[in-house]
Amino acid sequence: MPGPISNNRVTTPQTTSTTSTTATSSTTVTTPAAPAAPANPAWAPRGSTALGGRVGRNDPDGMVNRVQIPVSAPMHRKGVATFEGAKLKPEVLERAFGGIKAEDFGTTRVKLPGMGGPGKEFTVRDMQYDLGGGKLGMRMVPVKDNDPAGNKAMDDLIRKESKLGPNEPIFTLVAYLHPEKHTGSIKELGDTMLKTEMGNTHTGAYVGGGKTTNSPENYHGKTWQVKGYPANVQVISLANTPQGTLNKNLLAADSVLNNGVKFPPDYKNDPFKTVDLNTTLMFYRDWIKGEAYLKDDPSWHTYCAEHKTIVTNVGLNVPHNENSFKEIFGADEGAKLWGQFKDKFKAANGREFTAADETHFEPLWKKEGLKPEQIRAPSKAEYDAHQAARFDGTLKSGAYRGYEPLPVGRSLAWKPESTADLIKNFMETYAPFKEVGGVISSAAILSFKQVAMERMGISDADFMKLAKPLLQEMMAAEALARAPTDPAKLPEWSQQTTGALYVGLGGKPQDFAPGGTVNPALMGLAKELMGKVPTALAQLPKVANLDAGKRNDYANGWMRRNIQDELAAARGAMVSDPGKTEFYSPPAITNRVVNGIVDSNRFVNIRVVATAVDASEVQ
Repeated sequence: MPGPISNNRVTTPQTTSTTSTTATSSTTVTTPAAPAAPANPAWAPRGSTALGGRVGRNDPDGMVNRVQIPVSAPMHRKGVATFEGAKLKPEVLERAFGGIKAEDFGTTRVKLPGMGGPGKEFTVRDMQYDLGGGKLGMRMVPVKDNDPAGNKAMDDLIRKESKLGPNEPIFTLVAYLHPEKHTGSIKELGDTMLKTEMGNTHTGAYVGGGKTTNSPENYHGKTWQVKGYPANVQVISLANTPQGTLNKNLLAADSVLNNGVKFPPDYKNDPFKTVDLNTTLMFYRDWIKGEAYLKDDPSWHTYCAEHKTIVTNVGLNVPHNENSFKEIFGADEGAKLWGQFKDKFKAANGREFTAADETHFEPLWKKEGLKPEQIRAPSKAEYDAHQAARFDGTLKSGAYRGYEPLPVGRSLAWKPESTADLIKNFMETYAPFKEVGGVISSAAILSFKQVAMERMGISDADFMKLAKPLLQEMMAAEALARAPTDPAKLPEWSQQTTGALYVGLGGKPQDFAPGGTVNPALMGLAKELMGKVPTALAQLPKVANLDAGKRNDYANGWMRRNIQDELAAARGAMVSDPGKTEFYSPPAITNRVVNGIVDSNRFVNIRVVATAVDASEVQ
């Protein structure tokens, strides 16, 4: 076994967050600049309109969650959607999908509040995706449960899109959708319409022939079950790795990890623990060895997307051959573990693991430049000691000198989300500043205060300490976008905007009417959130000659440059005790990666190739 791991905080520091640029080609004033993007790997043009795939990013090390959403993100793109393949029956759209129009399928219409009356609406393409060639929409493919022949069209499409040979294995993730929940206010989207998860409520894997794997293990009867519940089919690729080889490796890991998978009793508050590569490898090693804690301790049980996240990260980092096992897990333990893996594989698949099943490729951790001693899987005791040091303060103080893992997200497919990320990602999707302005964006963030307090175990004061600086920057950007350039009109604008913010925070428009009573606490908060507006007003001469759209773009970019420190502080806030949920890998996470909200590793690509719909529902 390799020796004690070196201090991973020193040997593999996290890269400082950067932000990409939002601008239009016709803008005369340049959006605040960001660092230049590195050259994309030749294997996959990530932002290519010809090939589809996730949105290209400014991404020097591939593992930093971004706040910036590129203009080309599918969910906010304008224009007419394209629908390829099968067509849903009109009666199915009416009965099963809430009466949504065929041309709007896979979108959400957000109804914005107005001062004393109806506000405007805008559309989010939260379930649609890049079809390649500049087209955006969905590619509907009918499937049948328990009928391999009824899935030939899907299997053929996946092989074509993945460039697989006729005998190479299929492995994709499948994200299940709720298109019937398609119109509502921001409050309704967050409370009852599942939009905190972008309408995604389950993640499984499709392995060809109409078969799926899931957590719980027998969920959907190991078939599609997409009637009234369609699923986007997502292909995962690794740089310079044949897709057939990667699929074979993912299948090996999936079959072993899925056999006997344990679903947690409270999945919404389940602690996601495999947030770094070392812990992921510990989980896989101990699952193969049959360590009791993974089955007996509910905190180690894995919900649907958590399970497939572990499968994906093992598949990207652990080639299934004896030499790789020895290199990763140590010479002696790796050799023994290899034999145990083959036993587990036989138990899961009903056949021997043969030389033809072996995989050989450069794993993700090597592409990242890591060494075997850095990725070493800790013992369970070492893991527990490190967690204790995180919460008792000895890690932060430097008194703890034991095992330390790699930074969260390093050499994983995507970085786990914190509670701050979940809030930010909802706001970025359904209440983005560019579409709704600072007032509504701020109100959307504050609407999650109670949820954040409960999940993280923090006080109201702690939440507001993190949130206020961010919200103040957003309101400053609101001034830059919409404040009058005539100084004489600024007091009236400031009063009206503070009033609108008061209403957005929960006050009532009638509080300002004769006989009404203004809530002093809410008004005090609204005024406090306007505290950085003077900073933005000094920038007004730069935007005075821009039209409204270009001025809004400029303010949006200015804000994003200024909120990086606040976002980093919010993400870095620890939960109050180990029983709280600190990180998540929810069903929406791959959709967020595709849209550029959560960044994936620079060597990993995720591409939506189709939407599976039940054959009985198509024309």
